[in-house]
Amino acid sequence: MHSKKIIIIAGGSGGHVFPAITIANYLIKHGWKINWIGTKNKIESEIVPKFNIKMHFIDIYGLKNANLKTLIFSPIYMLKSYFKIKKIIQNYLPDIVLGMGGYVSGPGGIAAWSLKIPFILHEQNKIPGMTNKLLSKISTKNMQAFKGALPNAEVVGNPVREDIIKISSPQHRFKNRLGPLRILIIGGSQGASIFNNILPKISYFLKSKVSIWHQVGKNELEKTKKKYKRYSSYQHKITSFIDNIASAYAWADLIISRSGALTVSEIITVGIGAIFIPYPHKDKQQLLNAQDLKKNGAAKIIEQNQFNIEIILKILNSLDRKKLLIMAEKAFSLRTENSIIKIFKIINNISKK
Repeated sequence: MHSKKIIIIAGGSGGHVFPAITIANYLIKHGWKINWIGTKNKIESEIVPKFNIKMHFIDIYGLKNANLKTLIFSPIYMLKSYFKIKKIIQNYLPDIVLGMGGYVSGPGGIAAWSLKIPFILHEQNKIPGMTNKLLSKISTKNMQAFKGALPNAEVVGNPVREDIIKISSPQHRFKNRLGPLRILIIGGSQGASIFNNILPKISYFLKSKVSIWHQVGKNELEKTKKKYKRYSSYQHKITSFIDNIASAYAWADLIISRSGALTVSEIITVGIGAIFIPYPHKDKQQLLNAQDLKKNGAAKIIEQNQFNIEIILKILNSLDRKKLLIMAEKAFSLRTENSIIKIFKIINNISKK
């Protein structure tokens, strides 16, 4: 029996790449062979090769905030990418092609469709990007993390890593937990300057009432460490990147973060109360990702233009561990069970046809 083959197309940001990695690893465990299409200058070029997955690179650029040169040459890049991917598909002959969003999926989806190879789409956000909106009209099957993102799409959630799924429930974690409130601050894989500027001041006002673990991004580590030193004699944990995010989630009573689709999915999988400061995208995708948690009482949302130390302190002063456990359980109640199994079943069934 020959191994089934898939091409995964994902790139641009961790929000597209990490869920795709989770799917890839699950497929490999079940005997699938995988090729990946992405771009050379984005996160996928660093992450994907670590998993021994064969990568093909194409030259394509997003049009969001693009300069004039990129805008002018964009149709040429698009066309070249389309032909290059078409050739990759013809040489590799996959059973199926999976698009995980990002502009890199555009020419890949069209190439798969033109070659009559089943093409599946997964939308991670509450509101789809332009590429997925267009591709959803020609795809064989649409999947979505949150209800109402794409027409005729099955709700499967965002695939979350095994070590995060295995974290014990909020009730279990909070039992007998004493001492300062544990606050996890995450500004995405790149950190967020605005968090690094404002949030160290928490430690000055709340002193030993809180214990902080702050992921600051690789460019601002020393600068942010100095701020914490200036504001507090208390030892907080300041790191450029948290490699073992599962251990950080298991440790935290509360998370302060952006509300990218994957972060939101991980928070509801684990069950943690949150203060979200959504990145101010034009389409408000992060704000919409966080909305259900706010409605259900699992999270507070502060829009970036209103974000300051006073508002954060007001919220933190109103919380204690008992209230945070209630928020954590409310987040936990929103999770989608067995996301990766649902996605695997869809991929398997369509590849059989």
